[in-house]
Formats: sequence, structure tokens, C-alpha cells
Amino acid sequence: MLLLAGCGSKDGPGKAADQDPVVADAVNDPIMADPDQAAQNRGNAALTGGGPASAQIPPFNTSPEEIERARTAAADLLGGTVNPAPPPQRSADKSRLAGAETPLAVATALQLANGDCEKSFAFSAVWAAKLPSALMVYPRGHTMVAGGSDAVQCKLRSVRFVTPVAANEVADFYYGSAGKAGLAPQHAREGADEVITGGRGTQKFAVYARKRADGLTEVDLVTADF
Repeated sequence: MLLLAGCGSKDGPGKAADQDPVVADAVNDPIMADPDQAAQNRGNAALTGGGPASAQIPPFNTSPEEIERARTAAADLLGGTVNPAPPPQRSADKSRLAGAETPLAVATALQLANGDCEKSFAFSAVWAAKLPSALMVYPRGHTMVAGGSDAVQCKLRSVRFVTPVAANEVADFYYGSAGKAGLAPQHAREGADEVITGGRGTQKFAVYARKRADGLTEVDLVTADF
């Protein structure tokens, strides 16, 4: 289970200590395609329902030492250094994700989900473990809610997670990781969100990171057709 939880995709496992404990907990749980059935899974009620997370995430270490561990793990994934992303290439007064509360709503707002996705989309933290290796959950982050589909017409993952690392540093990491994978990343800013988007061919992704009132960084990460 730990090996699977550590995988961003079939490309291979990451370091187990740096992986999302919520994903590790949920990776063997059944995937709930029907939001009305989410209440059956009491252990991960915040992760399997169709609406916003209603339960608290596990106790989260936000100490300076934990932040440094997360930064170090992120740097290790990029060969030792996370370089700053270039200045935003575009900006907007308001984020496209304003009001988007569920994983499917986020993907739809970003135009990464088509009409077929509503039928096949399933809710479970296990989808965070199925992200492409170049676009995994930021090291030592905690998944709040996730969903996805492997249907032919809707190959989609949409994950919301939190990390104590600052939003601009999260954006720097995904810009570097996507660039390393040849996914032509672009940096933008929409309202209070740091935004990294890109892709290759039919593969597309988007990362939206923002600071919450409690000081944590909340991130929406969506990949399509990977």
C-alpha cells in the first residue's frame, strides 16, 4: 500500500516519507462514483463525497522544520534546486476557480472536463496517487479531496491539497517539474492565485495555489488526458 501511495503514476514510486498520508490511508478504499454513497465510507468521509470536504484533515505539522523538510524533498525531485518561475505572463483580477468547490467543478471551470466526465467521474483520495509523476502532490502535502476518471473520453484527475509551503514556492516547483517533463509550463496570476498551466499534445494540466486564512497554502491540481 505504501508503495502505491508513493506513486505519482506508473512511472515509479517516490520516497514513502515524503508522500501524502491521506492518500496512503485511502488508496485501498473503494472509489465512490455516486456522491450519495459517500456516507458509507466513514473513515474518509471528507475524501469520497461529491461536495466540499466536511471533516478536518489529519493533524498537520506546520513547524519551520516540517516546511524545510518539504522544501528539501521538492528540491530533491528537481535535482537539488527549485529555481524561481519567471514573472507571470498574464494576470487577471479574479481567479477562474472562484466558487468552484468540488474537484469536478474545478476541472469544469478550467475547461479540462467535458460533458462525458460527469457520468464517469469518481470521488476518492486514491486519484491523488494516480497523478502523473511530474505533477504529483507537493511533497509532504495533505490531500483534502480528490476525484478522477479513466474513461476513454474523460481521463482526468482533480485534487485539492494543502501544504505549509508558500504559494509562490509551490508554483516554482510545478513550473520546474513540468518544464523538466517537457510540458511547456506557463506562469500566471489570477486574483490571489499563483497559476501554472501547460501541456503537450492532448495532455493538459493546471495548478492553482493560494494562501488560506490559516496560513496554509491550498492547491488545486488538475490533469487531463495523461
